[in-house]
Amino acid sequence: MTETFSSNNPSTHLLAQLRLRNYFASYLKQIIAQRFSDDEKYPQFEQLLEKQNNFEVVNYLLILTDKYRNKANLLNVLIDIMQRD
Repeated sequence: MTETFSSNNPSTHLLAQLRLRNYFASYLKQIIAQRFSDDEKYPQFEQLLEKQNNFEVVNYLLILTDKYRNKANLLNVLIDIMQRD
């Protein structure tokens, strides 16, 4: 059991990040859909989020969403962040 938690296996770490990314992305999608699903840019947001594989970016988007949930331009801000190179 100790080996599971002290493992230095990079693939285990990547798998854990992928799972967290998927969980955070799903939660983020729910929050944004509740507020912006009727917005014409919402499909673009969904598409960009699906392509976003970086755990840190998805986590950052979730933090921004939580902090600025009531801002009218939140969807545009999230799209802009995901479109950056």
